[in-house]
Amino acid sequence: MTYDVRDVANFTLDFAEQRDIPITNLALQKLLYFVHGWYFAFYEKPLIKNKFEAWKYGPVQRVIYDQFKQFRDTAIRGERAMYIDPLTGDPVYREPSIEPEHAEMIRGVLEQYAAYTAGQLVDESHVEDGPWEYVWQQAEDVVYPGMKIPDALIFDHFKRLSPILTVH
Repeated sequence: MTYDVRDVANFTLDFAEQRDIPITNLALQKLLYFVHGWYFAFYEKPLIKNKFEAWKYGPVQRVIYDQFKQFRDTAIRGERAMYIDPLTGDPVYREPSIEPEHAEMIRGVLEQYAAYTAGQLVDESHVEDGPWEYVWQQAEDVVYPGMKIPDALIFDHFKRLSPILTVH
């Protein structure tokens, strides 16, 4: 099953809040990328249906960036990603709906990366021969936002890495 990025972002923010871990927009972007990549490598299907874009500081989910950009480099507190009601145009919150098996996997990945600073997460997302670097280096002109990172690159990259966890 693939999820809307808002569900995974809100799940991640809930995880961080329960553990009193401050998460900035920048850190949230990278955590979403790592959760997506490891899930993809494990289940051989994408976690997040929305496409990542290659921005200067790594992979970004634009809808999440736009919803939390007002926080700049401070922790996101008390806010969650919203959907737009198609009938009214009003923002609405929906409780993240993630299958228990997938939630366990996501928590496992988040636990691995939770102690990283935003800078360390950026460094991890910028690894040589990684998906972000490939898209960033292939662009003749930097045209972000908008340079999509193909899921195939993300899958191949994480599949080549040593697993960081096992899920039962």
